[in-house]
Amino acid sequence: MKANRLVFENAIDINPRSGIIKFNGNRMILKSAEALGFFRRDIIQTLNMERAKGFLLRYGWACGYSAGDSIEKMYNWKELKELIRAGAAIHTLEGVVSVEIDVLEISDDKFEMEGKWFHSYEAEEHVRHFGFSDESVCWTLIGYVAGFLAKTYPKEIVVFEEKCRGKCDDYCKFVVRTKEHATAEQLDLLRYFQETSLADELDATYNELKTLNNSILHSDTIHKQMTHAMLEGYTLNQLLHLLSDALQCSVTIERRYLMKPVGYYFMQKDGEELYIERSSKKKELRHEYEIMTMKKQLGTLVILSYNDLTREQEMIIERAVTVFSIYLYTQMQIAQSQWQRKSDFLDEVMTRQSSTEALIKKARSIFYFDPSKNNRVIVITSEHEEPETLHSYLMTEYLNVECFIKNQEVLLILEDCEKNIEYMSDFVSILSKRLKEQFKQSIFQIGVGKNAEKLEEIGNSHNEARLICQFLQSAAPGQTQSAIYENFQHIMLFLKTTNPKELLQFYEVVLGHLLKYDEQNNATLVHTLEVFLNHSGNVNKTAKALSLSIPGFRYRMEKIEALLQEDLRTGDGRFRCQLALKIYYVIKTLENKK
Repeated sequence: MKANRLVFENAIDINPRSGIIKFNGNRMILKSAEALGFFRRDIIQTLNMERAKGFLLRYGWACGYSAGDSIEKMYNWKELKELIRAGAAIHTLEGVVSVEIDVLEISDDKFEMEGKWFHSYEAEEHVRHFGFSDESVCWTLIGYVAGFLAKTYPKEIVVFEEKCRGKCDDYCKFVVRTKEHATAEQLDLLRYFQETSLADELDATYNELKTLNNSILHSDTIHKQMTHAMLEGYTLNQLLHLLSDALQCSVTIERRYLMKPVGYYFMQKDGEELYIERSSKKKELRHEYEIMTMKKQLGTLVILSYNDLTREQEMIIERAVTVFSIYLYTQMQIAQSQWQRKSDFLDEVMTRQSSTEALIKKARSIFYFDPSKNNRVIVITSEHEEPETLHSYLMTEYLNVECFIKNQEVLLILEDCEKNIEYMSDFVSILSKRLKEQFKQSIFQIGVGKNAEKLEEIGNSHNEARLICQFLQSAAPGQTQSAIYENFQHIMLFLKTTNPKELLQFYEVVLGHLLKYDEQNNATLVHTLEVFLNHSGNVNKTAKALSLSIPGFRYRMEKIEALLQEDLRTGDGRFRCQLALKIYYVIKTLENKK
């Protein structure tokens, strides 16, 4: 018998009087594809997708096994290949799917078959009820092929679907291989064919739901305990202790760029050392959960465990994250309130409306530094980094330094700082280096105000530090720069009244041609101009200081005046050049530091 000679009328016996349809003596029924789709939907919704897959694979296997038995007995098959092709033909005649076999190779130790399925009712119904899937969905078709071959081929085989219309492929493609030639992933399908009754499936589902309900109740209890503890004023570490007891795992809360966690509870005595040693090296140890509020990340909850977390643990963590979100958000609001009080105090100092005694008394209630001593304000600005992140990092690096945020700028107040310029330069240089190492992709401006010898001057120190940052941003965009008041003291008055960009433009207009000439000719006319201005325009003194003859010096000055287009015999001309030189040497200092 040849498979291509199978026709519907010969294969099927229909008795219109009794309404019985038979295939080789076995009763068959016609079913609506739409009704099977609803049946499939209800099975999946009742059992879940994974269990329904096993149920439908076994159902398909039973159909295929029965068909294989009937076809094998119905005709005399000279070749196994023809019997198998007949199975594909019957599958098509049933209206389930259109089958095309592309590859069919059978030997003593190997079986390989590949083919395409078109118009799969199963893919159509799955998409209609559930939409496109991430995996193949023609489970009864796979089961049918597996069952048919289980009856007609002596060795164990594996059937899997490489492509499927149910996952938006152009067509369905099935592949059959002997068990020895299948991959581990393909062999995993065999577990679905193990005998399981629907009652067993329902019992398993019931037990799973019961376990899930107990997990929900337990996680709800933990959530209530943590919420009550938070309202009673528990610290972050105490809340983490409660979570650790519930999970039986070590837990921490981290923030970006911080070397140490902001909160933690380690179950072992050496937990912190293990955390530092292993956590950064072994990602499988860490289970991370973002703590968010209003699209802003407040931190990351890290569960330290070598094992996969259970569903109950996941539920507890999910609820705990809500508690930590509220806690950290509340702490952030408290911090912002404190920052605002400190910010308002600096504004109040600038207005000079209160007496010194009143200001000192108020400062002691707001700040940690001693307001009766010398203090300096450092301002740090960045366009790329959030002030809160920078503040958190600085709080861990400079524990004894007053640190807060004002108008999106981070302020440090150095208490009882030395007046030594080298000390301040070194401090700022180290600070700049740390920031560049920690925030490699960010740009910072660091300005240090004048030493405030009394509290009334601290507002000026802040204002000067802020102006220095603005100047640095204009003078060296795209670069991390730092400077102290002493570098700017000669032009600070102009910074307070003039836009930094205008000052830079002024210096370039006045000195631009002179600087270009010096650079191209390896000359020192800028130095000559500086000495001349330092000697108040006195020709004899300047020539003597430069070891030049009077005629030689006059020649230089004529060249300088021609390049500057300034009359240096007038006070106005000398003043403009003096100011431009001050700005030039500030920029020169920044370039040298770089």
